[in-house]
Amino acid sequence: MAYLNLLARVAVIVPLLMIGCSHRAPGQDAPEPPWTVAADYPTPFRTEGNRILDGAGNPRLLHGVAVPEVVWIAERQDSQIGFFDGRMFHAAAEWHADVMRLSVMPAVWRKHGSAEVLRVLDRAVAYAKHYGLYLIINFHSIGYPPDERYLKLTDWFYGDLYQTDPAEFRAFWQAVARRYAGNPTVAFYELFNEVAPLNPDRTPAPLAEAPDTWTRWRDRAETEIDRIRSIDPAKPIIVGGLQYGYDLSQAAAAPVRRPNIIYATHPYAGSDWRLDWETAFLAPARALPVLATEFGWDETLHPEASNKAPGRYRDAILQAFDSAGIGWIAWSFSHEFRPSLLKDATSFTPSEFGQVVKDAMTARAKTKP
Repeated sequence: MAYLNLLARVAVIVPLLMIGCSHRAPGQDAPEPPWTVAADYPTPFRTEGNRILDGAGNPRLLHGVAVPEVVWIAERQDSQIGFFDGRMFHAAAEWHADVMRLSVMPAVWRKHGSAEVLRVLDRAVAYAKHYGLYLIINFHSIGYPPDERYLKLTDWFYGDLYQTDPAEFRAFWQAVARRYAGNPTVAFYELFNEVAPLNPDRTPAPLAEAPDTWTRWRDRAETEIDRIRSIDPAKPIIVGGLQYGYDLSQAAAAPVRRPNIIYATHPYAGSDWRLDWETAFLAPARALPVLATEFGWDETLHPEASNKAPGRYRDAILQAFDSAGIGWIAWSFSHEFRPSLLKDATSFTPSEFGQVVKDAMTARAKTKP
């Protein structure tokens, strides 16, 4: 996300960082309704050139929704923050999503421990398999791992939300890789949510990035990828760009030197204040497999009027994705975490933004084999 919108997003999230006792949502354990899945589901994915291919070697353009901090939602289970149960996955399937991106914050991992986090993720895998959905597991921190600086955002219950360290980062990915190695429902690992250099006090820096900012992040990513691949050698791994995930401008000239890598961009409305879309992700997508793992707009947080591209952001961004062959995942499949795809916690009725995304996924589903 763009630096200019970061503080606004944090201000929205902070009031939500309250948690009560864990409890089950009504109907959480009810049997899931029958659902017909694609004949080739689940298929493993790989990359070739700038394309994502399925197990049969066919190019796949994936579309879906992002779920914010799935363990937090699962522990809380209430109408304020949402419910983690089959309704979420059923709604995503009804929207014709192919994929759901699941986020886990470092602080939540620390608080609940690996056993509880994996229990929640196992539940997600079971729901996803029932509805024919693929999953991305995302380590949801913001900052710059080469400097070990992470955005400071503190919650009374969870503590320092984004702070992590190499040992914790590796423990998370080792546990996840061991659990889901060879499991095609968990289709991708997204190494780190949003990369951005920070000031020494862990506040957002003005993005006057040094020439080696990308290569230092790439080199660190390669080290972590090798550790994951020693456990799960085949699964594609997603590596995000700079400027809060938006900027992939240096990636084509200095790509990650490992196979089966996908590059993430986060082109929110207003992200192009520093680099235009062509430079940030459209040109890179002609050489590399690119997936927009977050995007969206909001009338106050990410107003469409801030976009410099011709026409409304919503039309321009979807057309840009289609023209470049970029799949996308909309943030967020929630009624609280903005930009919000949903109006409320229980009905999964789309917001205005959500209706546009739902209609776009439905239209694109009709053109898929």
